[in-house]
Amino acid sequence: MSPRPAASDLSVIYPPNYYAFAGPGSPLVARLRRRWEAGKVRLYRELVGPGPRRLLDVGCGNGRFLSLLREFGAPEWELVGIDFDEDAAARCRALGFEAHAGRIEDLPVAEASFDAVIMLQLIEHVEDPVAISRAVFRLLRPGGVFVVETPNLGGLDHRWFQGRWWGHYHFPRHWNLFSTASLHRMLVAAGFEIVRSEYLISTSSWTISLHNYLQGRGWPAGVVRFFHYQNPLLLGLFVLLDSLRARLGLETSNQRVIARKPER
Repeated sequence: MSPRPAASDLSVIYPPNYYAFAGPGSPLVARLRRRWEAGKVRLYRELVGPGPRRLLDVGCGNGRFLSLLREFGAPEWELVGIDFDEDAAARCRALGFEAHAGRIEDLPVAEASFDAVIMLQLIEHVEDPVAISRAVFRLLRPGGVFVVETPNLGGLDHRWFQGRWWGHYHFPRHWNLFSTASLHRMLVAAGFEIVRSEYLISTSSWTISLHNYLQGRGWPAGVVRFFHYQNPLLLGLFVLLDSLRARLGLETSNQRVIARKPER
């Protein structure tokens, strides 16, 4: 994004009711999301292996995902969160987690302190993702994994709605967007080895893109409101579409890349 908001504008573009800080919306959507994300935690268990492990959730928000890690992860895991928002970090601490407010580059821990760093839908929000990747590399122990989920510029909805309507522009909050190839290049340049790369469902991108398109074209307000990112009917439709595309090896507008710090 150019020009970008100043750092002093962050409290405006991330207000207290921003969805990452707020509670769940639709109960049905919240239950389905929780079930899907519990599967992610099982993947992390495979990645880090058995025994005591220290995991860092970057952009921990209100602690929702830290709570999932505690519930579905290994009981011997030590879970830590960091968020730029002090109120968000305080909520995590109230849930019993170690949580810090600030930037990961300034996290007050020693190098090689973590076995896994998890960054879900965050790296697109930061000013300097290259510096973030290098900071994560320093914080990981040899053999540690960096799990990144971020929008992907190769999805079908990006091709249809790019230029103005695409939901993952998330103006003015998404400052850097990646193709799979560019994300790989950045991580490799920071010292990582790519372990795994895959495409995920991107239901909100479809619905928000359609919402933006219809609103911009002057469709009736009732029709536009139907295309809400938590509409269960639309979520179900686009879950099926993106799941099918991913199974066929086709790109979606959401990607997960798992990178590992080499053992040496």
